[in-house]
Amino acid sequence: MPSDAPHPNATPPRGAPIPPRTVVLSGATGNLGPVVAERFAAEGCTLVLPVYDRADEVRTAFPDAYVLEADLLDADDAARVADRARAEVGPVDTVLNVAGGFAAGSALELTPKALRAQLDINLVTAATLSTAFLPDLVEAGRGHVVGVSAGAARGTAKLPAYAASKAALEAYLRSVAAEVGPRGVDVATLVVEGTLDTPANREAMPDADRSAWIAPLAVADGLWFLATRSAGGRVAELRVGA
Repeated sequence: MPSDAPHPNATPPRGAPIPPRTVVLSGATGNLGPVVAERFAAEGCTLVLPVYDRADEVRTAFPDAYVLEADLLDADDAARVADRARAEVGPVDTVLNVAGGFAAGSALELTPKALRAQLDINLVTAATLSTAFLPDLVEAGRGHVVGVSAGAARGTAKLPAYAASKAALEAYLRSVAAEVGPRGVDVATLVVEGTLDTPANREAMPDADRSAWIAPLAVADGLWFLATRSAGGRVAELRVGA
């Protein structure tokens, strides 16, 4: 090794990206989650994938990942994921809240049940998973927590519950950032500004003009960017569009 080359275990200089090593990711059975998981796995990350169901399917798709069955609407289940990851995989340095759901409907017909369902999948899952891992990140004085929101959070017709849940997610992440950011933990939001080009959306909207749809890999690349910021170059929000 040349004498002026950095030691492979040297601490990166302030401002240099710090690649994640062990990543917990929700949403591995969704449309976006598998693409994100593949992107991070390709970078050499160890993946912890909590899933509500289809665990065998996820293990087949990601044989090197640590797959756990868990209900992220249950804080105790989320805490169990963190405990097992800590004991069996090691410290997690990145939390990717990719799980989410979409529902359309008129505000004139919105029910509490429909609103709670969107808040559960888009906000509560992110809050329970983040809360389970935040103490370790704060103790380490570094790490990343990232959530996926949508442009609809600014208010979109016929999406009252979805918009409200994503806006709530953004407010939650900003609040967490205000608390743990000064302690070394980076908290960021990726906002998807449009429709994702997924098989599910193609099936649901077969006649739509897909020229402005967003490639899931572009979102995965954005999440990788957010998860590799250092304390000297944090990005609080990234908007991805076509």
